[in-house]
Amino acid sequence: MPKDGLPLGWRQAALRLEATLRERAGQAPERLDRATIARDYPGRDWIAAAWRISVVFSDRVTRRFDLVAGVQFPTTPIRTALVDHPEPMTWPHVESDGILCLLPNLAEWDPDDPSEVAMDLLNRSVRLVEELLEGSMVERDFSEEFVTYWGYRVHSQGENLYSLVALEPPSRVVRVWRGKGLEVAGEDQDALERWVYRRFGEKTPVKTEPAAFLWLNAPLLPVEYPETAANLYHLAERISDEARTVLEQAAKGERDEVLALLGANGRGGAASIGVKVRNPKRRNGRPRAPHEPLSIGFRPGHTPQPLLLRRFFGAVPVVRTLVQRANADWVHGRGQDARTRLLLGATVVVIGCGSVGAPVACALAQAGVGRLILVDPETLTWSNVGRHPLGATAVGRNKAEALAERLQADFPHLSVEHRACGLHQLLAHYGDLLAAADMIVAATGSWVAESALNRWQVQQGRGRPIVYGWTEAHACAGHAVAIGQEDGCLQCHIGSTGVPELTAVKWPDGGDIALEEPACGAHYQPYGPVELAYVNAMIAEVALDCLLDPPVLSFSRTLVASPRRIMSLGGQLTEGWRSAFGEVEEGVRTVDRPWHSASCAACGPERLDEEA
Repeated sequence: MPKDGLPLGWRQAALRLEATLRERAGQAPERLDRATIARDYPGRDWIAAAWRISVVFSDRVTRRFDLVAGVQFPTTPIRTALVDHPEPMTWPHVESDGILCLLPNLAEWDPDDPSEVAMDLLNRSVRLVEELLEGSMVERDFSEEFVTYWGYRVHSQGENLYSLVALEPPSRVVRVWRGKGLEVAGEDQDALERWVYRRFGEKTPVKTEPAAFLWLNAPLLPVEYPETAANLYHLAERISDEARTVLEQAAKGERDEVLALLGANGRGGAASIGVKVRNPKRRNGRPRAPHEPLSIGFRPGHTPQPLLLRRFFGAVPVVRTLVQRANADWVHGRGQDARTRLLLGATVVVIGCGSVGAPVACALAQAGVGRLILVDPETLTWSNVGRHPLGATAVGRNKAEALAERLQADFPHLSVEHRACGLHQLLAHYGDLLAAADMIVAATGSWVAESALNRWQVQQGRGRPIVYGWTEAHACAGHAVAIGQEDGCLQCHIGSTGVPELTAVKWPDGGDIALEEPACGAHYQPYGPVELAYVNAMIAEVALDCLLDPPVLSFSRTLVASPRRIMSLGGQLTEGWRSAFGEVEEGVRTVDRPWHSASCAACGPERLDEEA
């Protein structure tokens, strides 16, 4: 290892970069010493080397650029910096020390040709500065990316300031709850109570205070960032009389602190930033002398409101902060997923919270289903933990209850309930709940239960879809059957003992596809969560599709594992599957097929005549 601690590969890449700069830039780059790097780029300890070149611009002014390389170069690309940069926050995309922001966070580059990448970035840097000199992009980019530039001037990163507030006009009084090391802003008391109770439990006290949400006609430019409480008040006045009134209402009562959220539209949608105004009677967050309240000189309760406001919104410095959005639209698709609004208004009942139903329920919660009702009569045991989303902390608890509790805490903007009962009890006592649901997912693994649910759906007129999901042995195949308003019911293609007409995999050696514990009737199959994940994802996909676009006709979707995996376990495709769909050459295969009516005992004319 050389004395400078940089590996040979780094040094070779650096020499190639220097040669490329001499050839392509037409000048010998100046390699900066450690003292210059430390002086010009304080706090950037990652910089291992830097090269300086000069460029003449269209205004005939020569400006210098640095190409800086980190210790991970050439695996990571160089950064460019404008040495002769204006005052910070004069130009967008130029950080306080001149480092330029050129690449988005998802950008890719060629680590095998770092010199070409460096020249491309240098050319981009020159074009950027030319555009900045021209001037038209300055206000535009400051506005479109206002959260980023606000972040350069904040006093707090807002890690513990969450907002549930809808980012839309008008300006209005909202509420803020302050817990232990956490602040949450919401539209009103009810919204905050729901969120806090779901996140932390119903024993959590929820005392809220008013806060201000001010909707900006245009994002703030850096020169408009409020420095004092008076600046914030004047900003509200410029927005509208309504905004000023909102801010005044939030400050009533000599509060220790007033939170103002500022919302605006930027590139990619709406966003918000935050400003906190501390009561002038407090200094550095601590009370000043007790004889210095805002009402000094007046009897308590008799201080004129205009005077109180002038004293509150005076020269005291504000705290600028970032805001962490936690509203449902942002969590599910960052405000850009058109499906979110429909999903948030939906109710889904998931019956069976085992190794199939529980992952499907988790996926639906992550997708943003507004109300989930989980149903299961069984207790989680240690043997379940290996392929169940719940772990050791839930052993001994009812599966539906424990999963609902976890999902409710993880997604406090959703409603997650449970019923610790079996399907027959559910039908007997909660039939109205099922009838009102937008969709039901059944993953009980019990034909007795699911045939009863199928008959119930037929009796109800099949107004809502039901998705049934199950796996074949060793999770080598999985099935999802969606029963729509017309065509077959579940029983049309499943025998009287629960055996489907068409299976994908058979086990010719009779193979003991089910093993047995040293206990009476305790059978199981030793496959794990990785194999099962394919099947669960497919069933969740069918459920989501049916929720977003309820099917008129029933259909089935089957996922078949790769031939390699099937053969390694001693299985093979059934004749019926090969006849219908052919051989699978390699990889996982998914097949959709109609689920036609067979006028079975559950939905045929005789059954309907009996009900009539």
